[in-house]
Amino acid sequence: MVSATRRNCLLPPCCVRTWVEWDYPFPVDMRQTSKIGIGQRLGFRLFLLGLAWIVMATTMRAASSDGAAPGATSARQVFFDVKKAAEPSFELETRLFADALDARLDEFSLFDAALVASGVSDAESLDRYKKKAASLVEEFRCSAKHASNSPRELAQAVFEFMHDRALRGGYRIASTDLRATLDEGRFNCVSATILFNYLAGEVGLECRGIALPGHVMSRVMLADGKLDLETTCPNWFHVLADPQKQAEMRAKSAGAALVADRAKAQEVSPVQMAAMVYYNRGVDLLGVKKFAEAAVVNAKAVRLDAQNATARGNLLATLNNWSIELGGRDRFREAIDVLYQGLLLEPKYEAFAQNYVHVHRQWVESLCRSGRHAEAMEVLSQAVAEMPDQQYLRQVQGEVSQRMARSISNRQDGNVAISSSAASSD
Repeated sequence: MVSATRRNCLLPPCCVRTWVEWDYPFPVDMRQTSKIGIGQRLGFRLFLLGLAWIVMATTMRAASSDGAAPGATSARQVFFDVKKAAEPSFELETRLFADALDARLDEFSLFDAALVASGVSDAESLDRYKKKAASLVEEFRCSAKHASNSPRELAQAVFEFMHDRALRGGYRIASTDLRATLDEGRFNCVSATILFNYLAGEVGLECRGIALPGHVMSRVMLADGKLDLETTCPNWFHVLADPQKQAEMRAKSAGAALVADRAKAQEVSPVQMAAMVYYNRGVDLLGVKKFAEAAVVNAKAVRLDAQNATARGNLLATLNNWSIELGGRDRFREAIDVLYQGLLLEPKYEAFAQNYVHVHRQWVESLCRSGRHAEAMEVLSQAVAEMPDQQYLRQVQGEVSQRMARSISNRQDGNVAISSSAASSD
């Protein structure tokens, strides 16, 4: 399994951009260009300021009375729905998800499930890849290596045959797609482990997947114990008696940190292995900033394996960074909706709350610069209703109300100045 740390996929919650504080002092215009006195103008401005504060206070009271948690507002237009994203996209996927409801696979084998998770969407393509894999099994059975004396020797024969005949395209960290493994021989730890377990299972060996943080291996169940195999290392059987060389191979193929994580190895079910395929696809898509596609496959990984904290973490990171990217392109409404969906999924994810405030600030600033203060207040009203505990949003409401009062006052001064000039001309 691809490591989120090495792949820089599970981005830290602190990827909140620097906030820019506003500083808009209320101006005092001392020019005497109109016939209205300074005291009158100041009184009018104070009236407008008071009116703006009344509007803001009314909005705040309405929001407070609702006590709305994320999900309580009905005004939001959904840009991205996480629950719908986790729904199957084609008939094979529908069948796979139904088969996995009890956390077991009955209709599908792990190999079939991995092909569907890789993106095989029709029965004809699935059958073609299954035949391709079956031809490898037949080739192995016809080879001299099949005549092994013991299960351990048979496991070694299958392992070496796989690397000699199938995995000839080399290790690629992004090669989770089992189609590319069968077509081009490219592999990573997930695809290599699934292929080995399939080949070994077809010749009578019992195999399981084992997962470590950011990595996956194969475990062969033998009468004399368990045999753990680094399926990405072609010469693994030659270093079984040398722990030092084993560690060096692991560090080379999967990362040095994994050497210290051997104690965390856990057996994983075929359903969990299929979820890893979805999750790894999400890692790759997030790496090239295809946020929507990454969110979809990560949501499906979480649907298959709700206990997979890494897949869930990457789903949250995808939504978070997608919102930042949308906000950077002034698509504020969509950015907020993505964050809102994330908060519905995980209300305690700190980055969502921080960026929810931050993107609102960007959005409101953009509206105010265009003179659209009323729209800015509407945006903030909904934000306060959705996040009533965010006092900072209420503070921004006060700032916007001041800017609204300033704008109204400036327009009024301009109108008075025009009237005075016209009267002087007369």
